[in-house]
Parts: sequence; structure tokens; C-alpha cells
Amino acid sequence: MLSSQTYMNDRITIFFALLLLLISCSEGLAPPEPEAKVGPGLLRGTIIYVGGKDNWMHAPDSVIAVRAAGFTTYPLPDSAGIVNELLEGRAIISGFQSLPLFVDSASFEIPIQKPPMTLQYFAIAQQTSTDLNDQTIIGVYSDKPNFAPLPITIGSGDTVNIRIMVDFKNLPPQPF
Repeated sequence: MLSSQTYMNDRITIFFALLLLLISCSEGLAPPEPEAKVGPGLLRGTIIYVGGKDNWMHAPDSVIAVRAAGFTTYPLPDSAGIVNELLEGRAIISGFQSLPLFVDSASFEIPIQKPPMTLQYFAIAQQTSTDLNDQTIIGVYSDKPNFAPLPITIGSGDTVNIRIMVDFKNLPPQPF
């Protein structure tokens, strides 16, 4: 037979064990809170040239560069105003070096330093002279036959992948 002292000690031990268990399970069985993504975002893209590198014969002979660019506002200003969009942080560009020319496809990555950012217009442009204003849009991020642009939102820590088709026989309308 248990003494009342042993019985009391067992009850106190069980009480403290239950108390410790309850304290350590303050969240119970709830799932953990998702971690908020932080840091820059990344826009990755692939340009698919319809008809492959053979279709470049329909591009102007004077193509010296192809770049990807996105804008937070649309419609776009004239070509001179686009430079202001870039300088004021309302636009992004794949770089001042050209993406590969005369290829079946090309890839690019553009870091988004200040996410979130929503691009209202994203396009591929070809440059046909040393004048930076001499740009022609050859592809638009769109799923519509009329090339209506689709917005792209890049959040903090996100990587967004897109694909743009370029058909030199069926170019989109110029945005300005």
C-alpha cells in the first residue's frame, strides 16, 4: 500500500510534468508560420525565335543588339522617355550587352533590387544602329494574338520565369 506521502509526491511530479508539457506546446499542433521571403527578386526569361535561327533572315541585316526590358507603366512614353523610365527606376533592362543573336533561343536574368515590382509591359527589342533610341519591339510578354501585354509581379525573394515568342514575320505593334 502506498503511503500518503508517496501518493502526494507522485501527484506533484505528474502535475509538474503536465505543466512542463503544456508550456512547451504553446502552439499546440498548429502548423508553423511560413517564413516571409526577403531579398531581391529575379526575373528569368527565355526568348524563343519562331522558326529558329533560320528565321533571322527576316530580321533587318543591321541588327546589332537584342535586349529584354520591362516597364512599370503602360502605355510607354516616346523612345526618349524610355531612357527616363530606366533612370527613374520604373523600368528594368537585361543589360547593355546584347543577348545572343542569330540563335534558336536565348535566356536572360534580371535581378529586381527593390521588390515588389509589377511590370505592366515587358518586351524584347532589337537595336539596328549605334543610336540607343533606334529600337524596335520584336516580342511582347503576352498570350493574346493582338499582343496585349500581361503584367508580371515579382515579390521579395521570388524568382519568376517567363517565355516570350519572337516571330520576325509577325511583329507586335510598337508601344509608342
